[in-house]
Amino acid sequence: MTGNHPLFAQLEARLAALKGTEAACVFGSGYLANTGIIPTLVGRNDLVLVDALVHACIWDGARLSGATVVDFRHNDMAHVEQLLTDMRAKHRHVLIATDGVFSMDGDLAPLGELATLAARFDAWLMSDDAHGLGVVGGGRGSTFATGHKVEVALQMGTLSKAVGGYGAYICGSKPVIDFIRTRARTLIYSTGLPPAMVAAAIAALDVIEGDPALVARPVQKAQSFTRQLNLPLAESPIVPVIIGDAVETLEASRVLAEEGFLVAPIRPPTVPAKTARLRVAFTAAHPDDEIRRLADVIQSRVLAR
Repeated sequence: MTGNHPLFAQLEARLAALKGTEAACVFGSGYLANTGIIPTLVGRNDLVLVDALVHACIWDGARLSGATVVDFRHNDMAHVEQLLTDMRAKHRHVLIATDGVFSMDGDLAPLGELATLAARFDAWLMSDDAHGLGVVGGGRGSTFATGHKVEVALQMGTLSKAVGGYGAYICGSKPVIDFIRTRARTLIYSTGLPPAMVAAAIAALDVIEGDPALVARPVQKAQSFTRQLNLPLAESPIVPVIIGDAVETLEASRVLAEEGFLVAPIRPPTVPAKTARLRVAFTAAHPDDEIRRLADVIQSRVLAR
């Protein structure tokens, strides 16, 4: 009601330029963004197709919309195509929603293939890039992970991971962003970010855009770790070490804490049954010798049990 602080316009312009879109809109948090954006764009006569492993706030936003919500098998493009073939004609609008980088598995969505299917079936594609911005695609996120931009209509993400602050954003075409800005209830009826948080995000983008070697380091360190343990090569800074049993996973986390490593144990229902895991997340600042020691401890005291 009292206007907009100029820092918001600066941040939104920077995010849009980084993501290669016409406009952007900043939200108070990732949860507010996804539970506001999806119900703004789809409703009762529409369809939302959701990757089975997306973050909870995408599920909640989809369910709040009143649309028909159907999950597809993780990163299974044949399943997406089959669902669109069977269901597209029965619905006014269709939204395909996925994480860009999956928060518990660390793998990337096949955004190029999803974008092709979205165009073919006249659907919108939305990606949540909370774990991609600042660490993959030269810092520009998962839509640039292959070296060129994938046409994703709705690029959402947070300012609380690599950016190191708080808040979230949605990038897209100017008409769509204007529509969201005037209709999304979680934006209109919630407190805006403190200007200090907005300024901090702008400063973080300066670092991300100005230091490509720093941006590349988290994935490089994750890949070094996966090579040492003969795990699938990391695609992001997130590496899951699957234990399976929840109690054993808690014990493994305790063992690592004794050795000086903070590694979160992740259990159902956050992940599917029997896939409890250690979620290892790397930063640019983690020393290489400590990464080697972590791999050794996991090999000798966790995986060898």
